[in-house]
Amino acid sequence: MTGEVVVTVVDGVPLHSYVVGRPDRGELVLIPGLCVSSYLRPAADALADVGYRVHLVDPPGWPHSPAPAAPPGGMGELAGWLVRWLAEAGLRDITLVGQSFGAQLAAHVAVACPERIRLLVLQGPTFDPAYRTLPRAMARLLRDFPGERPSLLLVETPEWLRVGLRQVLAMARLGLRDQLENTMDAVSVATVVVVGEHETLATRAWSRSLVGGDPDGRHHIVMPGQPHSSPHADPAGFARLMRALSRR
Repeated sequence: MTGEVVVTVVDGVPLHSYVVGRPDRGELVLIPGLCVSSYLRPAADALADVGYRVHLVDPPGWPHSPAPAAPPGGMGELAGWLVRWLAEAGLRDITLVGQSFGAQLAAHVAVACPERIRLLVLQGPTFDPAYRTLPRAMARLLRDFPGERPSLLLVETPEWLRVGLRQVLAMARLGLRDQLENTMDAVSVATVVVVGEHETLATRAWSRSLVGGDPDGRHHIVMPGQPHSSPHADPAGFARLMRALSRR
């Protein structure tokens, strides 16, 4: 299935999204990780194959969307651009998937416009309080890379270079100051947390706590054998999981 790039202007800033599929199973919005997005295109295509119309959106300051004139002062402010993008695009009753840093943005979006969201999925959420400093987060990221597909760095590195180190660090600092567990206290929509079995950026206890501990595992799902960026490592497997979640 072939996707297309759609440009939606929000407050004068053109936000780019990769759109693919038909909404037989519904609309799915995919928010990517820290200042990268193309690594999730295979996952978007796989999700389209199981019946979603997928919108892989670049927030402002990501590789395909220019940064706003004034840098955001916090994650909630950055997420506000995505809230306004949803309104401009007329998207409702969506499945909202945030991957890594994108999980933090997705949670803020869910707080701001719960009426637009059917299901919130946090995949590989960051940043666990145990690793909530730049040196610790970098160390955990370096531990993750050997478990990822080699293609991940091949795709991400040019996008980080395009965005620039200053922007990457500025966004990382926003994420490190953000406390996802506190944001989740205000989330009112159905939520599922998905992590890879070999997740290195978060402890299992913390990721479980984001959905109230979830002793039955109904809202905290572990993908066997997968690393932090599970949708990139196993696009088809992630799509099958999302298809199963849509039947609940």
